Parts: sequence; C-alpha cells; structure tokens
Amino acid sequence: MYRLLLILMSVGLLISCASTPTNNSSAMTPTDLQYGEEQILLAQSYYKDDQPEKALALYQQLAKQGHPRAQGELGLIYDIGVLGVSEDNALALDWYNKAAQQNDPQALVNLASFYREGEFVDKNIDTAVSYYQQAINQQFAMASCELGYLYLDEPNYQDLHKAERYFLAGAESTQVSCYLGLAYLYDFEVNDQIKAFQWYKLAADSDSAIAQYNIALKYLNGTGIDKNPKLGHQYLAIAVEQNYPLAVGYLAQIYDFGWGVAENKLAAVELYHKAAELGDADSQVNLGLLYEEGELVPEDINTALQLYTLAAEQGNAIALNNIAAIYLRGDKVERDLDIALPLFYQAAAMGSPNALTNLGTMSRLGNGVEQDDKQSFLYYKQAAELGFTPAYFQLGQSYHLGTGTEKNDELALTYLLASTEYDESAAFYIGIIYSKSPSVTPDFDKAISYFEKAYELGRQDAASYLGWIYEIKSPAHHDIDKAVYWYQQGLSNSYSCMRLARLYLQGKGVPQNIDKGLALYNEYAKIKKYDIDELIGNLYFFGEVVDQDYQKALFHYEKAVANNQSQAANNLGEMYRLGHGVAKDIDKAISLYQASTEWGSLVSMANLGEIYLNGEGVAVDRELGMSWLTKAAERGQNDAQYLLGQGLITNQQQAAGEQWIKKSAEAGNKKAIQYLAEHQ
Repeated sequence: MYRLLLILMSVGLLISCASTPTNNSSAMTPTDLQYGEEQILLAQSYYKDDQPEKALALYQQLAKQGHPRAQGELGLIYDIGVLGVSEDNALALDWYNKAAQQNDPQALVNLASFYREGEFVDKNIDTAVSYYQQAINQQFAMASCELGYLYLDEPNYQDLHKAERYFLAGAESTQVSCYLGLAYLYDFEVNDQIKAFQWYKLAADSDSAIAQYNIALKYLNGTGIDKNPKLGHQYLAIAVEQNYPLAVGYLAQIYDFGWGVAENKLAAVELYHKAAELGDADSQVNLGLLYEEGELVPEDINTALQLYTLAAEQGNAIALNNIAAIYLRGDKVERDLDIALPLFYQAAAMGSPNALTNLGTMSRLGNGVEQDDKQSFLYYKQAAELGFTPAYFQLGQSYHLGTGTEKNDELALTYLLASTEYDESAAFYIGIIYSKSPSVTPDFDKAISYFEKAYELGRQDAASYLGWIYEIKSPAHHDIDKAVYWYQQGLSNSYSCMRLARLYLQGKGVPQNIDKGLALYNEYAKIKKYDIDELIGNLYFFGEVVDQDYQKALFHYEKAVANNQSQAANNLGEMYRLGHGVAKDIDKAISLYQASTEWGSLVSMANLGEIYLNGEGVAVDRELGMSWLTKAAERGQNDAQYLLGQGLITNQQQAAGEQWIKKSAEAGNKKAIQYLAEHQ
C-alpha cells in the first residue's frame, strides 16, 4: 500500500480494525450522549495523567451503558492492547459491532478495515466497502479517504476513477490522508507529477511528515516542480523534526554520501542510529553494514545481525541477503547453510538482485548447493534483467565462455560493455572478444583500449594480450617496441615471459641476450610448473629461436629425463633413433620411448609403433607395432591414427584403414589430408 495513515482517536492511539455486520439498536438520549462525551473527556485526561486503570474503568462503564463512541474506543483498546489490557480480537470485534449497531462511524471504519485486511474474520472486500459506505453516509470524511485507498490499492478492486472521486470528497473536508491519497494516485499511477506535487504540498503544509518527506524529494530532484535544494532541505528538516523514519534515514544518506553537502560521516552514523531506532529498514541495513565492516563504528557482527534482523522482519530483501551471506561465508560466525540458504531463496523470491547474483555464484562454484552452470546462468540473467549492474559481468562472462548457455559473444559484449566501470575483468573479456572472437568483427583499436583499461584496473594479464597484439596479431598495429613494453609490464604472466624470452633470444626489438632470454624461460617454467631443462632442451633440439645445438639439447634432456619428463624422453629417444648429436642406438631409443609412454606420451607410442611396423633396427613385428599405434590412435594421437590407417589398408582392411585416416585428417594431420585428397 502507498500510505501510512496516522489517524488518532480520542485516546491518542493509532486506529486499527474490527468486524461484523451492522444492526441498528436503540439510540441513547441526547442527554445521555452529552454526559457520555463529558465522561470520555475525563477518561482522556486520566490517560494523559498516566492513570490507565481509571481511564479503562471509565471507558468500560460508559460502553456498558451503551455509549457508542465509548464502545468504539473500548474496541480499539482491546484491538491494540493498551491501558493495561492484552490484545483480544474477540472483545474488540464485539465492542466494534455494538458501536456500529448504533451507527458509530469510526467503528464502521474499523470494521471495514478488519474485513479488508482479513484480521480475525474472513477477508471480504465487498463487506468492507459496505461499511465504508455506511460511514460516508453519515458524513464521516475519513471513510472517503479509506475507501479511496481501497480502490487505489486492492489489485482486484482497483478503480482509479473511484479512488480519485472518494479522495476528492474527503479533500473537500480537509482530510490530510485524502490529500496524500491524491498525491500517491497522481505520483505512482497517473504519473502526473505536477498534480502530485500540488497534493503533497497541501498535505505537507497541513503538517503531514510523510508529505513533507515526499515534497522534500520533489524539490531535491526537481520532479513536478523546479529543482530547489534549499526548499527541499527545509521540508526534509521539518519531517526529521517530526521523527519521520524515512526522512531521518534519507538525511543520514545525504551526509554519508555527500549528496549536495559536504560529507559528514559522524553525523550520518548518528542519524542512522536514530532512523534505525524509529524503525527505518534501510537505515537498519546501512547501519548494520557499518557494524559488519567496522567502518566508523567498532566492528560488531552481533549488532550487525540484530539490525539486519529488524530490517528483515519488515520484509527488507537486502537484509535477508546480508544475513544469508554472513552465515554462508562463516568467517565471523559459524558457517550455517541451514540459515543461509532459506534466506537467500526468500530474498531472491522477493526480487533481490543481490541474492540472485549470490545464488548464481554459489551454483557456478557448487558452494553450499549442487554445482549447476545452467541454474547459475538463470540466476545471473534474472539479476541482470532487474538492472543489477554487478550481475552484467557474470552474465556476459557466461555468454562469452558458453557456461550454462550457448556461447554468444554478441550478447556477451552487450552485458560486458555495461559493466566495465565496475569490473576490470569485464574490460579484459571485451578486449578478448574484439581481438579473438570468431563471431564479432575484429576491432583492435577497441581491443587495445579495453585491455589498457583492464590493466589500469589491476588485470595484469591484459598486458600480455597488448604485447601479443603489437607483436603478432594485428599487422596494422605491429610495433615491436610497444610489444616489448607490454610484455615487460606483464611478467607475472607466463605468456609475457615466454614471448619476451624469445625476443631476447632472437634479438628482436631488444638487444640479443641469450642469458636473459633463458632466465625469462626459467620464469615461464616456474609459472607454468614446467620442467625448465625440458623447455631449454626443446629450444636447442628444434633450433627455432636459438641455433640448433644437439649437445646442449642432450645435456638438458638428460636432466629432464631424470625428472621423469615425457617429452624430453621422447625427443632424446628421437636423437638416438636418428643419430642426432649422439651415436645412433635403436635400443636406447626404444628404452627412452617406453619410459616416455609410461609418463603419458602418446607421441612415443606412435614412434614405437612405427619402429616395430617398419623394422627400424629391430625385427619387423607388425602385431606389436599395430598394438602401439592402436593405443595411441584410440587416445587421439593423429600421427598414430594416420599410420594405423595405412597399416590396416596394407593388411587389406581398406574401410577400417580409411576410417582412421579420416579421423587423423579431421584432427588436422597434413599427410592424412593429402591422402584423402589423392584417393577420393
């Protein structure tokens, strides 16, 4: 509902509700009524003088004598439990009915409220409307306001024309709640901000704290009226003086975040405390966060939880999420998923984007719930659709990586672009999409810009991509000096170490320096957890960026083999098989290949298969050769697949052989591709 009506009865209490149909009974004489009114004034004085027992006794006496107003007042006393009595809906209902039977308009309104809210009676909007109409027929203007709110708020009964008509009728009798009703109608339903402002102004100038708060916002934001911060702060101050919780909480935020004023954190904390005590849920959450983080106040997780709980009891979804997050993390209290999960789900059901995003991350990581990429994607999508910017990165990343959904870089780019000011990783992924995506037109200027932004925000691996663009990827941007610069900025990343090492080894963009190049390869090996001797052995074995040197390769490979490195064993086997830098020794080669296969090398399996199939330095053993090739081929080694195919064809197994050659070709094996081209 839009309103918080403070309609005070004679005892100075908030009107509540009550119920049942109306039957007229014999009315009291004017003399009796006059005497009763005088006695009610006396009861009021007892109440003000802190003599609740005397006030209650007098109300009870008058009610039993049949005074309608006293009966209605006594119904309210039992309804809300004051003057020393406990709440008693049955007694409240009974006394409201007695008063209503004498056409007491306030009792009729309270009965209508009972039926409208379904308190202690079955909810019945038609009955509520009937009671309101009876009160209106007695010229009870407040009933017009209440009926106006019914037609404004009730989903199945909403009728804006009727709401406006009843509000206007009450407004003619200067009912402030009707002023507010018209303000809400024009503000939230009709979107006529000028009229909304006019009615808020009437209510504010009639001393309504709610309206004063709203009119302050209108002036501060320039909604329905020219922006006027001075008047805005004046009305806000008046509402704060009346201890209107939302106004106090908003003023706290003004000082907290420096909205149009100098920041004053101490004043903000003091106001948050005041607003929290007055029941403002947002302030309870904001203050709870300060206590949780120990910012401006001593860190106190128990106080934080107490404040969050007060807000959660008012249905504040952020508070529910925050409590859940505390129990999920378990760093300041004992981790308790039985508390956390229901609260996350409750907040998510209320549309909390924070809770949805948290559930998305929990589902992605399998943290407290079953790991489920599809469910994670759905949670992120819901949060993003609510305009929650922190979820944009997660959703964009899901689309880019194809996690929980089909890969879609176009959609990924949309969400990532909207989140770049919040997350360096978003800028990083945008750079990748603009430089590497097969479905988005390359734009290396944009890629460079976003990689630079990601680096500035702390994403170190963006430097490696900038070096890659300037050295290799974009001919239009080729600049070896810039490549070197960015590789140097990204030396915490293995790629930068490897590329810069190669540049030093080759003397490209930097003076050639073999020692420095090898030192960088050593850093690369540490980051990747590779065997450095195997890597350096490969450099000298293949001779790509240094002069080929089998003796140096031999030295490093032997050290790597001692550490059970499969590639080093295979390549050293190759050296003994072919006599590169060492005397040819097929037995030594076979021994090294076998060791390599034990350490996981599929290439060595293919090499062994080829040796036995062709009889290289050993007797031909087709069965053993085909066995090694089959093992490697079944594990996806494309050279072995091609050789196995050839062996099967030689053995008159044409169809099976061609099937393996097709698999090899699909994996990119050039010999297999050429064979198929020649035999199609």
